Amino acid sequence: MENQDKNAQHEGRTTLARQLTSAQIAMIALSGALGTGLFLGAGGTIQHAGPATVISYMIAGGLALAVVWALAELVSAHPVPGGHGTVAASYLGNLGGFVTRWNFAITMLIAVGAEVTASAKYLQRWIPGLDEGVGTILCSLFIIGLNLATVHLYGTSEYWFSMIKVVAISVFILLGAVLIFVGLPDADPVGLSNLTEHGGFAPYGVSGILAAACMAVFSFGGIENVSVSAAESEHPERDIPRAAHTMIWRLLLFYVGAILVVVAVQPWTVTAQPLESIEQSPFVIALDAAHVSGAGHIMNAVLLVAALSAANGCLYSSSRMIHALAIDGMAPRFAARTTNHGAPRGAVLIAAAGMFVASVLAIVSPDAAFAYLYGCATVGILVTWVTTMLTHLAFRRKRNALGLPPAPARLWGAPFVPICVIAVSLAIYVALLWLMPVAWYAGLPYILIMIGAYFILARVRQLPTPRDLAGEELRELKH
Repeated sequence: MENQDKNAQHEGRTTLARQLTSAQIAMIALSGALGTGLFLGAGGTIQHAGPATVISYMIAGGLALAVVWALAELVSAHPVPGGHGTVAASYLGNLGGFVTRWNFAITMLIAVGAEVTASAKYLQRWIPGLDEGVGTILCSLFIIGLNLATVHLYGTSEYWFSMIKVVAISVFILLGAVLIFVGLPDADPVGLSNLTEHGGFAPYGVSGILAAACMAVFSFGGIENVSVSAAESEHPERDIPRAAHTMIWRLLLFYVGAILVVVAVQPWTVTAQPLESIEQSPFVIALDAAHVSGAGHIMNAVLLVAALSAANGCLYSSSRMIHALAIDGMAPRFAARTTNHGAPRGAVLIAAAGMFVASVLAIVSPDAAFAYLYGCATVGILVTWVTTMLTHLAFRRKRNALGLPPAPARLWGAPFVPICVIAVSLAIYVALLWLMPVAWYAGLPYILIMIGAYFILARVRQLPTPRDLAGEELRELKH
């Protein structure tokens, strides 16, 4: 591991610090996906499928499960800076590495923008006169400050942010169970009638369930944090598989349980909201409508913490990917430098650009800002999932040819599962043409521009040859 670290990182001021513990990595990985996609975006998802949204989240969660284990396999074998992006460069070549890393970095930037925009919306519940643009800027400055601190402070803050979210969702599910099956002193049990009334369990049929599953993809964006944190893990070969295992099952439990409560406590027609006009979280709406005293305000506070936490995790991942790109000459060189405490300050400042864009959108078009960011981030997440699975296919093929031992974590069902995830991801992108047109208006040109940017960069700059990670491992085993 020590040799691998030396090969993986530049000396001195470009080296990331290995200061993240197993518990912190698990919470960082969980935190990225427990954010706005669930707490605010669920209103838009419920609009497409009604109570059957529960099934939609299970479908999207199944895809996310496969991606998480593919990522865990890649980075538990190669815990290098840049995570799966650096591994993609090794197995897919410079073009694959460039697209994988810049796409992921930009996607996380957009996700950060969505999270801080959502944070401003939560603040408006208590400060109705707060301008959304001003609120977005204030939340952005707070998150940037955390990421410019030491890695240990970041890990500690994110651990407790995530713990608050986990406890809050657990309490929300338990409170929902009480409302549904027991009732309150002054109210009878709600029962499960809301799941079948108002058009039935699946008011828009199978097509509605599949449409909502496409929308739910955004909710699972951030699971890739498990990969990026490998280079700062104290024991990546142990911590990454453990984090992947605990994270995805918790996510599925929280998503399915929480959405089930939302659609059972109140008619789904009350909590459903178009993305373009979301004003409040469906969680807060459900608790307010159920007349649980003070619960709406408490939940709104938790949602604010959740959004800031997810923004914190996404900014972390984006800055680490930009740091790895800078080391390979594919991003401004100053982004490769780190502080004495191992934090990539230059990369964090570049990554903060996503918050600036979100602030501008929130000021110029406050009603549509979240929908734009949501749609663009969904495209980036799908590209990340496809490139991850392409990398995994090449990874398995090369390792088998060289006779290398299995990685500490393994994706079951390969190569069938990666091929299925690629096919389903492409099908979801096609479906977004009708569900979320912004994903096509912005997404397709974005992908073409990113590929074109690589060829322009390759013409004007001599790019380094990607590391042969499998070859390095083989030579190390022989010695």
